[in-house]
Amino acid sequence: MWDLMLRKTSFLKQFDGLVKKFKDEKCFGIYNFRQRDVVVKDLELAKMVLIKDADHFIDRPIINLDGSKIESDKIVNYFLTQLKGDQWKKVRTLVSPVFTSGKLKMMVPHVQKCAENLDDVFSSAADSGEILEAKEVFGKYTIDAIATSGFGIELNSFKDPDSLFRQTALRMARAEGYSSKLDVLKFFIMIAVPKLSKLLGFSMMPTGTIEFFAKIIRQTVEQRRETGTRRNDIIDLLLDEIKKIGDDKTENGLKKEDIDVELAVISNAIIFFFAGFDTSSLTLATVIFSFMQKPSIQEKARQEILDVVGDSKTITAEHLKDLKYLENVINEALRFYGITSNLQRICNKDYKVPDSDFTIIKGMTINVETSGLAEECFFNPSELDPDNFDPSNNPNKFGFSGFGQGPRNCIGMRYAYIALKMALVKTLTKYKVVKC
Repeated sequence: MWDLMLRKTSFLKQFDGLVKKFKDEKCFGIYNFRQRDVVVKDLELAKMVLIKDADHFIDRPIINLDGSKIESDKIVNYFLTQLKGDQWKKVRTLVSPVFTSGKLKMMVPHVQKCAENLDDVFSSAADSGEILEAKEVFGKYTIDAIATSGFGIELNSFKDPDSLFRQTALRMARAEGYSSKLDVLKFFIMIAVPKLSKLLGFSMMPTGTIEFFAKIIRQTVEQRRETGTRRNDIIDLLLDEIKKIGDDKTENGLKKEDIDVELAVISNAIIFFFAGFDTSSLTLATVIFSFMQKPSIQEKARQEILDVVGDSKTITAEHLKDLKYLENVINEALRFYGITSNLQRICNKDYKVPDSDFTIIKGMTINVETSGLAEECFFNPSELDPDNFDPSNNPNKFGFSGFGQGPRNCIGMRYAYIALKMALVKTLTKYKVVKC
């Protein structure tokens, strides 16, 4: 942990040495400062923690914001990622219908409109010979796509990179150049000594960022309720689900007393944005790197796009769904480069590890480290090979943690694939990615 705090190792690699050291063990213990944690590296035990016996491990580690009087902390505390137990189940029940394939299909035209801007950028760079930084380019696209899908706001971050919306988003995500060197110390205090952090008035998000987006959402909700305007975006779909809540349990099984309606709309629109735009741009940059490392992957992905989409000017949800190889490319880039290989859960009731005399005690943090499961799950794990996810090769997708596993997996996964595939379609249809 000290190596991580002192930046001698990355968060993605913090358990690599220990996984090798305890290669013959199902799990092992570590001290996270004064807290005892467990690292799981066995496939069957990982399945039990995340799926089969998930009722013992339903919560995630969080920064405790209970009792905070800061408005932004109250909103953050209602994020799905922050909620625990029954309250998490209630809000997840409310939000889940928003992210079904049928509902997300209505957002595809909004996403395509944002992706069209990529064509202008790539065309200009091809003519001038300009070298593009993938994460920056795709970061502008993902901000625009999520702004229109989640907030009903149409941006063009390529033409107006200094817009208040984009600058505030970058501050909120603490993007490179928008964070403080004191952030690490601040988070350490909030995690290790929450009472002190509250006494010092620390908030989880940079001052003014959450409030900025909350104001936009409140204004948007009020305007739509007054005018009846619809865009079929996240806000509209959340409002649709909230209308189903009655005095007694109704269609979605919720009662008015179960949900703070205003907080539910604001927090889930913001977490959709906060959790999506930076992770999506990083994923796209990683896929582009994969194309440069193995040009044959790029050519095969391009050919699939030409076969599926052809000359169609409109890219539909059906087109994106049929891009199976491209989806395998995305998954393999995330797997091979290990962007997410650790899934954390909190033990909420004592759990005896099967076939052992070890009991995971209530309150312990469980780290499921999927990087050590690849040998069991994929036919060619040591190579960058999208065919690792081809059904004919019998992949065990439990070895892939790009969008989490079990009941607390990423609720926005389907939307992420839409945005990722749309960007790659616009990139590969007319252009070839090469090393500079």
